[in-house]
This record gives sequence, structure tokens and C-alpha cells, in this order.
Amino acid sequence: MLEPTKIVKEAVLKRTHGASPAGQAGKPSISQAAQRAAGATGATGATGATGANITKLGSASESKALRAASDPSTTSSKKIGGLLKGLQSWGTDEAPDPEQADPEQAAENQALEDLDRYGDLFDNPRGGGRDGIISTNDLKAFSEGNFNRDAARNQLLNLGVAEADLDATLDRLTESASYLLKNEEVLDSLDVANDRRNRTDGRISRGDISREVFQRQLEQARNGELPPGPPASNRGSYEPTVITSNSERTPEVIAQQELAILEAVNSGKPVSFTNANGHTEELTVRQIQNTGGNAVYEITGADGHTMRIESELGASENRTALARLADYYTQFPEHLRDSVNKIEFRRESDDTAAAVFYPFGDRIVFYDGLRNLNEEVFDHEFAHGIGFDNQGKEENILDNLDRIFSGSPKGWNDAIKADPEPRISDYANTDRAEDFAESWAAYMEAMDNGPEALAQLQEAYPARYAIMDELYHGA
Repeated sequence: MLEPTKIVKEAVLKRTHGASPAGQAGKPSISQAAQRAAGATGATGATGATGANITKLGSASESKALRAASDPSTTSSKKIGGLLKGLQSWGTDEAPDPEQADPEQAAENQALEDLDRYGDLFDNPRGGGRDGIISTNDLKAFSEGNFNRDAARNQLLNLGVAEADLDATLDRLTESASYLLKNEEVLDSLDVANDRRNRTDGRISRGDISREVFQRQLEQARNGELPPGPPASNRGSYEPTVITSNSERTPEVIAQQELAILEAVNSGKPVSFTNANGHTEELTVRQIQNTGGNAVYEITGADGHTMRIESELGASENRTALARLADYYTQFPEHLRDSVNKIEFRRESDDTAAAVFYPFGDRIVFYDGLRNLNEEVFDHEFAHGIGFDNQGKEENILDNLDRIFSGSPKGWNDAIKADPEPRISDYANTDRAEDFAESWAAYMEAMDNGPEALAQLQEAYPARYAIMDELYHGA
């Protein structure tokens, strides 16, 4: 049997982080875990269902879906069966089958899919920077080929399009832009999707596109036609010795959670959401309207606290992100949830960080789309919020500024000195704030894995464990 210390280190936190610039707590470099997660999930732009699967609202299939959803005899497993069935096809870019789809409907579906998945290419294609808004002038420029083709090819490469498919994809995007310009009814439906007053202004935001896609995806999910997003790499770079099924998000769990998110956003009503640990909670998830370029959502849990999510990503990525966030968020006790008020997703990568916690505003920023959104990174960054909320304030303020802004709870420095083992990971040696964040991630993983894992963590780090256990249980 391995020594307890060795078990903890091997089972909980074996990863390497980079340096953290001053003034930014919690900037771990992209670890081997995140790199593997990136490879497993593919490019952030490839999370959507294919255009062939999108079905227009108001169709006969919608009525059938609504009847099935309201029929008590329709089991949950049947409702999500198609989600699971399509898991293997996630991330594909298949063209609609002309023999099975109406050509006009297929063109509309493809145009919407392209806007959602490759919207950044349509956004100011002639240069000047992206603002999250696609205007009719932008579409016109793209349809006429008035854009930097080499720059567009590089963008597609970053979104995971194979080099051999770049020119064909650009040609298809040009066709989609032309289709939207020629079909004002379709364009106007997107234009007003995120506007309470249903006014067209010639500007389509990420929020507009997300709202329309979410409505269509709910129908697909109810019909069992929508594949769930990719699983996250929950465990990061370490391989736990003690494993329980509760610490994994299985395809079945992912499908159920994403269906719940779609139901919540489209209905505006609370839904029952079950996380990977089997805890069920009533959540409200709503999209905020008139928010400029980005899509903005709010998740409100049973405790009444609302966490705001602002995203530069496409709708299919947002669906997956919301499901993961709700899963991880509901595993935190209610009295700690207000430690973080906002989550942001940015497409650009950061060479020094997978994610960052900013104490001013209590917000976490995830870089590189969804590639770094896993349970380990979420717990680490959320811990910074807990640390800043519970940090110790010394009597002599001027002499103890470092302690005041340490980002670790009261008594943590003394606990480090008292524990028989040094800090829990290499990155924890950066400072007290990182030691607490790394320790908290280990604590949450041990919570997933049960009493034996908790006992092992407590034996190796008794003083720090006592503080974390007190914080978790609200003593």
C-alpha cells in the first residue's frame, strides 16, 4: 500500500503550472491536463450539431416533440436517447443529404450553423477588429469576397478546420452570407431574436444567434436528434487511486444536463438539474437580452445567488459550457457560491494562463474557448474567490498588506507551517493564494471520491484540511 502522502500527490494533484504575473491571482499555465483536454475536445468552434440536424421551429416534428415531452409515458431515457446516439458524430461538419432534406430548409439550416460556428469570420471581415456584431454590410462584404482570404484561412485553422477543407469551407461561408442577404425573412428573424421589442436594426449579435439556435436545439433534443457536447477532462493531469463513478460525467449525465439547460433557457422557468454527484437542485438559467455583441446568461441556484456568464463563443459551445458550469457550481455548498459572481469565456488563448480569477468583481475568465473548462480548473479558480472572501486581516494594516491581500483564509500560513508535508503541488509554492487554491481543488476531488480519499488528504495535510473542512461545512 502506498504511503498516504504519495497517494494524495499521485491521486489528486500532479501537474505543473507557470508563473503568475503580479496582481492576477490564480493564473496557472496551461497544464498537461489542459493540453490533453484540448486534444480530446477538439477546437472550440467544433462543438455544434451539424446543419443537417437543425430543424425549423413550427414544423410538424416540433408538434410531435412537444407531445412526446408532455406525455408521462415518455421516459427521460427515451428523450435523451438520440443525444447519446449522436455522441460519436460530435464535431463533424457533414453537409445535408439532398435526398432527405428540403433544399431551401437545408440552405437556411446551413446558414444558421455557419453564423453560429464561424461568426467571427463574418464579424468586420474587412478588418478593424471583432465586436460580436454581424451587420448586413459585413455579410455583403463577405458574400462579395471582400475579405482577407489568408487571414480567414488562419481563423478556420484555429477553429479546427482541416487544411484541405479551408477553401471549400470559405466558399460555403460565402454562399451562406449570400443566402441570408437574399432571404430577408430569415435574416430579420435573427435580427430580432435578442430584442424585447422585436425591432430590426441590421445588426446580429452573438446573443441573437444563440437564442435562435437554442430554440431549434431544444426541438432536436426533444426529438432525440441532438448529440451532446464533448465530455470535459474532469480530473486534469492526475490519475486518482481511489475512483468512484460519481466523479465522472458520463455521456448519459451530459445529455440529461444539456437537455435541462435548453429547457431552462427556452422556458424561463426553473428546472431540475442533477449534477455528477447525484445532487438534484432547482436551477433557473436565462439568457439576458440586449447585451451587445456577446451572449450573456444567468444561473440562479436554490440559494438565490445568481452567477452571470458572458461568452464570446457560439451557441453550441455555450450550451456545453452552461451544463458544465451548472454541474461544478452545484457541487459547492450554497453559503460559498457568492464567492464568484461572473464567468467569462474568451476565444483567444493566453500563453501564461488557462483561466484567471480577478478579485475586483469576483470574476473568472476562461481563455481559449472551452479547452480549459474542466472541474479541476474551475475548483482552483473558484477557490481564489473563497480565499479572498475569508482572508485574514492583521491588526497592523500597513505592516501586513501581503497578508490582507493574500487571497488565502485566516490561519492558512500557520497551517502550512504546521502540516508535516510541504505545499501540495509545485504550483502551490508560488504563494499562499495558490497553495490554498491547489489544496481546495484536492479537497473537492477527495469529496468526489469519498471518505477514504478525504481521510488520506486529512492525514497528509491535517492543519489545512481542518480549515477547508470548516469552510465547506460553514462551521
